[in-house]
Amino acid sequence: MTYRVLSPELAATTGGPLNSSNFTGDSSHEAYGDQGVRRSRAVRTHLGHGEHVQQRSSPGVNSRAWQSTGGPFHTPEPQNGAGSRMNESSSKAPFRLQRSDEASTATALDHRHDDSDAMQMTMQMEISSSAQISTYPQASDAYSGHERTAFASDQAIHEFPDASEPSPTLFKQPVTSPISEEQLINEVRGIYAGLVMVEKKCIELDKQQIESRAELSESQWQALISLHRTLLYEHHDFFLASQHPSASPVLKRLAEKYAMPARMWRYGIHSFLELLRQNLPASLDYMLNFIHVAYSMMALLYESVRAFQETWIECLGDLARYRMAVEESDMRDREIWAGVSRYWYKRDADRSPDIGRIQHHLAVLARPDGLLQLFYYTKSLVCVRPFQNARESIVLLFNPYKEQPLGQKTITTAFIATHGILFTQDPDKKFVDSANNFLALLRKDYHGLGRQGQQGVYITCCNIASILQYGKPDAIMEVEFSQKPGDTADAAHKFAKEWISTSKPGMMELMPPHIPSQIAAQGSALTFQTLSIFLDQVQDPNSYPGIHVGLAFIWCLALHPTAMQQLEKMIPWAKIAHFLNILLMKEEGGINYSIIECQSFPSMDEEEEEEEKEEMVKYLAEDFSIRGNVWSQLYYQPDFFQDAPQEDERPAIETEKATFTRIHRCLWLGNRIATVWTLPQLESQRSADYSLV
Repeated sequence: MTYRVLSPELAATTGGPLNSSNFTGDSSHEAYGDQGVRRSRAVRTHLGHGEHVQQRSSPGVNSRAWQSTGGPFHTPEPQNGAGSRMNESSSKAPFRLQRSDEASTATALDHRHDDSDAMQMTMQMEISSSAQISTYPQASDAYSGHERTAFASDQAIHEFPDASEPSPTLFKQPVTSPISEEQLINEVRGIYAGLVMVEKKCIELDKQQIESRAELSESQWQALISLHRTLLYEHHDFFLASQHPSASPVLKRLAEKYAMPARMWRYGIHSFLELLRQNLPASLDYMLNFIHVAYSMMALLYESVRAFQETWIECLGDLARYRMAVEESDMRDREIWAGVSRYWYKRDADRSPDIGRIQHHLAVLARPDGLLQLFYYTKSLVCVRPFQNARESIVLLFNPYKEQPLGQKTITTAFIATHGILFTQDPDKKFVDSANNFLALLRKDYHGLGRQGQQGVYITCCNIASILQYGKPDAIMEVEFSQKPGDTADAAHKFAKEWISTSKPGMMELMPPHIPSQIAAQGSALTFQTLSIFLDQVQDPNSYPGIHVGLAFIWCLALHPTAMQQLEKMIPWAKIAHFLNILLMKEEGGINYSIIECQSFPSMDEEEEEEEKEEMVKYLAEDFSIRGNVWSQLYYQPDFFQDAPQEDERPAIETEKATFTRIHRCLWLGNRIATVWTLPQLESQRSADYSLV
C-alpha cells in the first residue's frame, strides 16, 4: 500500500498517493493505528485560552471514537461538484486530517481554520442552546454599505427602549465547566500518540531522501512540507495541552522529560531544512516557504508557551540565520535577516549569558568585523558552559592572517594574527615578532580604537581567554577559576586573606613565577603588556573600559591565591597605582569615598540610587561583555543582572555618568585588591614595559 498525500490541494494535482517509490510504505490506517491524529476538539479549542471549556450541543471527536472508524486518514469527499480541490479560503489554512462524517464540525472548531461560514454556524448553535434569539439581524441578511449605515442610524433612534419599557434580552454567558485533570491527561496522551506517528514518518522520509539524493517533483516537495507542517501543529497542540494552567506539575514536566522542544527542532524543522539546503537551488522556493511556516510557529510558541522561551528564542535566531544564508540576490534582505537573527541571539544571550553556544552564533553573524568575531569566539570557549565546537570555527578566522603576520598594518589585523599564532602554538619567535608588531601599532595609534573604548574591552577579553588557554578542558588557569573558594566574593575574599596569612613569611617572594603552559605564559605577557599601554592613556576616557576589565580580572585572580601566585610577577602594579592616583586627583571634588571604600560590589541600593542617579549609572557596557565568563563569576553580585535592560534598551552612546561610574569602579577594584594582595616590592618595580622575549 502507499502512503497517502496529506495535503488536499496536493491530492487534487496528483490524484492520490505520491507517484514515487521513495514514498511507499504502510497504509494510513496500518502506519498510524486506530487511535489516529484527531482528538477532542471540544477540549483542544480552548486549551490555550483559559480555565474552562464550552459545552457544545453536539459532541466533538474524541480519541476513543477513532477505534471504530477505520482510521483517521480518511479524506473528506468533495461536495457540490467541486472535485478534490478546497475553496480558496480553506486551501490557505493549515491542513488537518479528519473523519469525513464530522469534517465540517471539526473544521469549525479548529482555531487554525478560517472557514467563516462553518464557524458562524457553530456559534449560532451555541447561542440557540443557551440564550434567546437576538433581535439583531443575522449575518445572512445581506445589505449594502449604505443600507448598513442607515440600519445603524435607525437602530440608534428606534431600537433603544424608553425607561418605561422593559429592558431587551441580553446575551447569556455560555455554560462552561472546568477542565478536569483526567481530561487533560487523556488529551495529552492522544496528542502524543499522533505526534509520535507523524514524527516517525518524517524521520523515515527525511533520511530516505538525504541518502538517495533523488530529485523530487513539485508534488513531492509539497507533500513533505505538509507532513512536516503537520508535525509542527502536533507539537503545538502538545505544548498547549501539557502546559495548560490547570495541568498538574507532573503533566507540565512531560515536555521536558521527553525532550519535546529539542525533538520539534530536530525532526520537525532542522532535518528537513538540511534536506532542502542539500537540493539548492532547485528547492529554494520550497525552503523559503517552509522557513516562513516554521518561523510563524516558533513565534506563536514564543508568545503562548513561555516555559520554553529560551529554546524558542534560539530557534527563531536559527531560522532567521537560515533565511539570511539562502538570500544571495538581494543584499538588503540578507542584512535585514542577519539583523533579525542577531536580535534573537542577543536576547538569548541576555537570558543565558553563560552558554557558549549562543556566543558562537553571534560570532558567525559578526562578519566582517574580525575583532568582534574573535571576541565572541573566545567568549564561547571560556564561558561557564563552553562550546568546544568553536575551536574549529576560530581556526577559519585565523587562516587569512597567519600567512603574513608581520605584514599587518592595522591594530585589529595584527591583533588577530598574534592570537592565531598563539592559538595554533606556532614557534615562540613568530609569536614574539607578531606580538611586538601589535603592541607597537597600539602605542602609535591607540586613539584609532574608537567605539567609546569598547574595542579595548574586546582586546582585553580576548587576551584573558589566552591566559585560560582558550578554554581547553585541561587548562591550568581555567581549573583554578572553576574551583570557587566560596559562593560569594565576600567568602572568597575571606578565604584568600586566610590563605595568605597562613603562608610562611617570605614564601611568596621565593616562589618562582612559573606558568606550566606555554600558551598561558605567552598569553599572560600579551595581556599585561596591553594593559600597561592602556594605563598610559590616563587622560583618555576611552581607555577606561579596557582598564576596568583588566582590573576586574586581577581582582578575581586575587580571590584565587594559587592562580595569582603564577601571574603576580607579570602584573604592572606600579602603573596601576599611578593610574588610580591620577584618577583621584582628577576627580578629587566629586569622588564618593563611601563607594570606593565599601566591602561589597558598588551596586547602589534603592536609597543610594535615589541620591546618586543624577551622577552615576548601574550598568556599564563592559558588564554585559564579561558576564558569563568562568573567571568573572565572583565579580558581580548574584542578582546584579536581575533587572538589567535588554540589548535594544541600552543607550547606544554613553554619557558622562557612565565615565564617572567607571572611575568609581576602578578605584573600588584597586582598593579591594590592596586589601588582599600587598606587595612590598611595589615601589621598586620597574615602570617600563615587560619584555615578551
